[in-house]
Amino acid sequence: MNIKTAEKIVGGLSQTSKMPTMSISLPATLCKTGSKLRKVKGSVCSKCYACKGAYVWKSTETALKRRFDALMNSQWIDAMVTLMESKKRIKDSGLFRWHDSGDLQSVDHLQRIIEVAKRTPQVKHWIPTKEKKILSEFLRANTLPDNVIVRLSGAMIDGDVPTTHTHTSTVTSDKDKATCRAFENNGECGTCRQCWNKDVANIVYLAH
Repeated sequence: MNIKTAEKIVGGLSQTSKMPTMSISLPATLCKTGSKLRKVKGSVCSKCYACKGAYVWKSTETALKRRFDALMNSQWIDAMVTLMESKKRIKDSGLFRWHDSGDLQSVDHLQRIIEVAKRTPQVKHWIPTKEKKILSEFLRANTLPDNVIVRLSGAMIDGDVPTTHTHTSTVTSDKDKATCRAFENNGECGTCRQCWNKDVANIVYLAH
């Protein structure tokens, strides 16, 4: 499969300029858990960055919907593998971040992502998610490949660390408690790779 065909099938990838690699975004409005948390004061989704700014431009909304509609395309896995193997930022960094906007939609969706990861062992895949039930159901019958880290996100700002999964992330309102220090670097990762590091059990982000 050539790159042009792969991009057409997938709907394109996100550039994520502040990160060392690329991502793929879906509509945040279609997040299953996130859509509920957006209505909860003090939740990590109550001020969702993916529901404002460039994410709500008409052109962006169209692109996000196109990527969402492509998820169940029979060629989606092959197309994603093609892009992983051809995009310079992914090849150079050896990293990929799933869903800079949006989240897992189903166990089948996660299974398809994992198949992409299995076919791209040269890439470390980071999957942040709030979909505890989807992750738990998947793990009852499957194991994660060595090149995949799924971080289960805490629901509330200054809330507890999730206890149902080995790797997690939380959000704090206190700069001194944040272990992600991107806010000191114009929001950029710089040389930090904590999110992909399995030796780091929990990452604490500063609330936007």
